[in-house]
Amino acid sequence: MSTELDKTSSADCAFWATLGNKIHLQKGVYSFEGREYLREPMSSLWRRRCYMKSAQGGGSLAEILKSFHGMIFGKLPTGVLYLFPSDKDMQDYSKGVMNPIIQANPCIRRFVKTKRGASDAAGLKSVGNANLYMRGAGLSQIIEGEGESGALKGISVDKVVFDEIELMNELAIAKAIARMSNSNIKEEVYIGNPGIPGRGIDKVFHLSDQRHWFRTCEHCNTKTCAELYFMEDAEKCVGIRNDGTGYIRCQKCGREVFARDGEWVPSERHNSDYMHGYRWSCLTSPNNDPAEVLHDYRHPPQDNLSDVYRLKLGLAHTPAETMLVTSQVFARCGPDIMEVSDPGPCAFGLDVGKTCHLVIGKRIERERYEIVKIARLPGDGDWSEISRMIRQFNCKSGVIDCRPYEAMARTFQKTQKGMRIFLCEYSESTTLDKSYNIKTGLVKVNRTQIFDDTHRLVIDPNRLILPHISPEVRIFADQLCNPAKKLDEKKGVYRYEALKSSDSAKGDHYRNALNYFLLAVGKIGIAPKGREWDWSHHPQERNKVMNEYARL
Repeated sequence: MSTELDKTSSADCAFWATLGNKIHLQKGVYSFEGREYLREPMSSLWRRRCYMKSAQGGGSLAEILKSFHGMIFGKLPTGVLYLFPSDKDMQDYSKGVMNPIIQANPCIRRFVKTKRGASDAAGLKSVGNANLYMRGAGLSQIIEGEGESGALKGISVDKVVFDEIELMNELAIAKAIARMSNSNIKEEVYIGNPGIPGRGIDKVFHLSDQRHWFRTCEHCNTKTCAELYFMEDAEKCVGIRNDGTGYIRCQKCGREVFARDGEWVPSERHNSDYMHGYRWSCLTSPNNDPAEVLHDYRHPPQDNLSDVYRLKLGLAHTPAETMLVTSQVFARCGPDIMEVSDPGPCAFGLDVGKTCHLVIGKRIERERYEIVKIARLPGDGDWSEISRMIRQFNCKSGVIDCRPYEAMARTFQKTQKGMRIFLCEYSESTTLDKSYNIKTGLVKVNRTQIFDDTHRLVIDPNRLILPHISPEVRIFADQLCNPAKKLDEKKGVYRYEALKSSDSAKGDHYRNALNYFLLAVGKIGIAPKGREWDWSHHPQERNKVMNEYARL
């Protein structure tokens, strides 16, 4: 190879992988033909990148080659850390993808040595003078325990790649980024198929400049993005040929536009200095027929539209019946701020922990409720502040989380005179809606059923009034939207699972407190007319609330 080619190869990974060396893969020689959209990210030197994509989009492979290139040519002199959702994922990827690339390409293989002690040569390799670490991102592996070292201890790198970030814990991500504290490069890469809106790769992508692939029509010169046009009008976006195959139509003249005639265009240019974000779908990926994507969108396989959004269209999505979204919560917010007291009668729900989460409200009609106070209070003390607050709101009924502080909850239950207080036990197996036992002071409820009940409470526009939007209401909204209803494949039942977070303000504590409130409020009567709010008579106030939400 000539000196000029050497220089070009060392400077540009895209050139090195194609014209410079013709990297061999299991399917043949690496090429940008049909995947022209990968050339820019392959050549990019930007320190933060993210890929929000459909399945098998090529982003992971691009970053593997970029990592090898960077270590071989000294651009990543310390090395690279690859994080996968679990150790098994890491082992499978190392054996099924990484090792075959090394073995098939002498231009990589001659620089690679396996470190002694690495499990099956999967977890640690030297590439030139750098180290390639591959680890699972489970918290039990990442965080140091008693007498055990975390999987990241002693690692120092210049680049971290989070592959399938959707399945990783935020605390594990933060721990991994800290492994670059001694680097002057600090390259971060996030890759994933989107899942739940506002989480994982969807959250990261919205921090970026949000690039989409725009094709230029060779007839009228109009630029069309298949991903954006499809969501505006799927029927017009996809044309059907006589043989039944599909193609992407120009947004202006309707003729076929080709992925090869495209370029990346950021929609949020003000974020470009922070992160370059790339999103594409099966509409752009060369091995997929747009007609099949359109068919699956019209007729989702197994009625699972979420999988079509996530795996075919590269968009986060969750069915309305499985998870709340914050816009639904904010839509229930009225114009009144939280008061310091209320004549009641009120009921309360209390989720117990080192920090207790309290929800106080009242019944304003038979099946209509107003939440008048939400608060976080110390939970590892004497609960005197909790007692003072529920009395200021004239609570006559309450339900408290039975665990983890059952003894404290029992003592509190006995000392609150004039109130009917139950301790709640969730059950996954009971078929009863709810069962109150006056003798034991317990209420048992099917866990999935009560989560379904509060889900319906929030999405019904006529059943719940919340206080005006405030910082605490925003936290309340996040926690109401945290649990997602998922299928437990082992047991064959659906259950709500909270998304894990290192942020103490998140979790699902307020959702549990709302569950307990709904159990408690059934034991009190309808409150006298007070701050009841009828949106139909005050549409301008609803607009104020929703406009404030839009600015969040």
